[in-house]
Amino acid sequence: MSKMLEDTNLAAELEASSVRSGQKLFDRIGGRPTLEAVHKRFYDKIYAHAWIGQFFQGIDQKHIESQQTDFIAMLFGGPKSYSGRMPVDAHEHIMIDEEIFALRTELLLESLTESGIGPAEIEDWLRIDGAFKKVLIKKSLSECKKRYFSDSILEVPNPNNNKRAS
Repeated sequence: MSKMLEDTNLAAELEASSVRSGQKLFDRIGGRPTLEAVHKRFYDKIYAHAWIGQFFQGIDQKHIESQQTDFIAMLFGGPKSYSGRMPVDAHEHIMIDEEIFALRTELLLESLTESGIGPAEIEDWLRIDGAFKKVLIKKSLSECKKRYFSDSILEVPNPNNNKRAS
């Protein structure tokens, strides 16, 4: 199965599994306003981070926040207004390894906790978010692909230990 099809099927499965006690996760967290607040906090952390922030240089933060809010709203059982690329396609040119994914998850958990999201909702949110790990993680730079002819493969060294993200 292609990674894109796997990504699409996974999104549909996750939306269906976002229901707990008969209520969609989208509704349990407070809908779009909560998603927007969490994503603002989360991307403030991402963009300010010495390592992971480098992956977002030159990319409008408000656009990323909006895209992420639309995507997560869809997965959580909310409106289906997301029109961007599926995660595998949007990130195929980026060297994302276990360490980067774990760091991103840590920043998301901090943002959820600081936003007052309840423990059951945090658990569901992280389960859904983490389900995309298998299509995002790469073991080596050779697994990255350009999205466009003019694209470059994005690999950013960790400034804390000069370790490459690979």
